[in-house]
Amino acid sequence: MSVATRRALVRQLTDGDPALSARAIAGQIGVSKDTVRRDLDEIRREDSQAAQEMATAAPEGASDRDRLVLPLDDELRQALAVLRATRNGPDTDASNRAAARAAIRAMADIVKEGGRS
Repeated sequence: MSVATRRALVRQLTDGDPALSARAIAGQIGVSKDTVRRDLDEIRREDSQAAQEMATAAPEGASDRDRLVLPLDDELRQALAVLRATRNGPDTDASNRAAARAAIRAMADIVKEGGRS
């Protein structure tokens, strides 16, 4: 299981039951409680960073030179869907941009780990 997939599972479990302990989550997904704690810390950091990015996002009137167009392959579409579902956010341009940024970072992490899983 990739780090991004594991973190998505941790997020889903904590969103479903915020009272779950790190030990309980670890038992459900088969990792150590310390790994879950690190994942929870990273999830909080990502959420904070995404909130900051949304607050400082370029205005809607940005020129075409300020835009990046990415082809959406199946894996990127799946990553975006998971991020939107696990963050329980609205389907707006701003939330989609934040999800896309998070998906791009997750895909970069996968590549750094040695390839897609």
